[in-house]
Amino acid sequence: MKLFKRFSFRGKIDKSSARKQQFIAQKISRRYCFSAVSLFALQSVVASLGALELVIPDLPSPIPFEYGRAIHLALAVLWPLIGTMGMVYFFTTAELNREIYSPRLARWQYWLVMFFSLGIFSTLALRIGNGREYLEGIPILYVGICISLVLASYNLVRTLLTDKRNITPAAATMTVGVIFLMLLLLPNTITFSNPITDEATKFWVVHLWEEMAFELTSAGFIATYFIVSGLAPRTEVEKWLYLEAVLAVVGGLYGTGHHYYWIGFPAVWLVLGSLVSLVEVIPVGMLVRMTYKGLKSTKIRSNREKLTLWLLLSSVFHHITGASLLGLFLTVPWINLYTHGTYITSGHAHLALFGSLGFAVLAGCYYILSQGSEPTLKGYKGGVLAVILLNSGLIIMSSALLVAGFMETYFWRILGMDFMQVRFILNPYLIIRALGGAIFTLGDLLLSWRIFKAWQATRSYRRPKN
Repeated sequence: MKLFKRFSFRGKIDKSSARKQQFIAQKISRRYCFSAVSLFALQSVVASLGALELVIPDLPSPIPFEYGRAIHLALAVLWPLIGTMGMVYFFTTAELNREIYSPRLARWQYWLVMFFSLGIFSTLALRIGNGREYLEGIPILYVGICISLVLASYNLVRTLLTDKRNITPAAATMTVGVIFLMLLLLPNTITFSNPITDEATKFWVVHLWEEMAFELTSAGFIATYFIVSGLAPRTEVEKWLYLEAVLAVVGGLYGTGHHYYWIGFPAVWLVLGSLVSLVEVIPVGMLVRMTYKGLKSTKIRSNREKLTLWLLLSSVFHHITGASLLGLFLTVPWINLYTHGTYITSGHAHLALFGSLGFAVLAGCYYILSQGSEPTLKGYKGGVLAVILLNSGLIIMSSALLVAGFMETYFWRILGMDFMQVRFILNPYLIIRALGGAIFTLGDLLLSWRIFKAWQATRSYRRPKN
């Protein structure tokens, strides 16, 4: 497609290429992506401070640990959501080669999601929350997030219906992903008195957003990138995309069952969740094979596309190891019985978050914010260093959490030692976790700076007209 011609210049703006980003929705998408990267940088700082406070409990802090943790978890959910909105608008218009149905709605949606997201962070910082883990903000604020997703779903569906004959699988998959984001959040805007109902709907966001809705939006972006970069032909990519979409929905819906058992559902859900989780590994394996074949036959020359690929390969690696294989191991009922709710869960969650969507959203945001410029060799090396630091930090802190979790399981749940005694034994591993977090934060800030520089270099050619 003419929209995605590669840029051969280095370290400067190509004005003629910049003008090819002709759709207003693509210009608006830059707002989403820039905001997402900014919140990602903030998340790492907050997380590092929280990890340090676990090691040094008396560390002076204006925000108590429990509210700092709540802010960290809220950021972990909301910055990928905001980045995904931008990616979906950008790549849907690119796939369909036409404007979004209503750019005005896309603008309103941006201000809505930012207002209510910042409202969640601010109220939690002021020690105002509802105590519901992962969704600890005031419920009315999640209503605002849901309204923004309703606007996005309507905008995207109307865009697809404008020209039904030219709908592409990638555009349709991303649209379905956004609709699921809205449908799965909607019940969480209501307060349930029944604790089982409350916990079940919570996992629709905590688990299903990551393993179903975000899987669909990320898959659409990956498919578009593979076609544009020449890593795979459209026919092969779309075959993978169809299978990925079906298995993401089926695997996500039933794979969540290994959580349901522990909140009062019948035992069949524990077994069903474990068995269905097997299918979620299949599309990831196919993506690895397709990537390997593409890299053997295609040489990517653009530093911009290379850096995007480094981020995508990071996503694939952690997806297949930390999310799929480790997740599959932990869903085995006899293992899950002892490990559920320990530091093992935390280690798996960090790997799964960045494997399933974190690195993919960063790749999409970088690709969008850097379009129209090509990084210099120095800038490219700085970006690669940032990716290495991110991966190293993630592996170090997740490995420390996994080791701590296995020790916690053995000493506390099997041997029956006192919880506080076990907590003292785990302290060295929590120190390693904090060091890994510091490395990750350094990589985060370095990558965010590289993306900021790319955004700054191209923003004068991307400002949407009001």
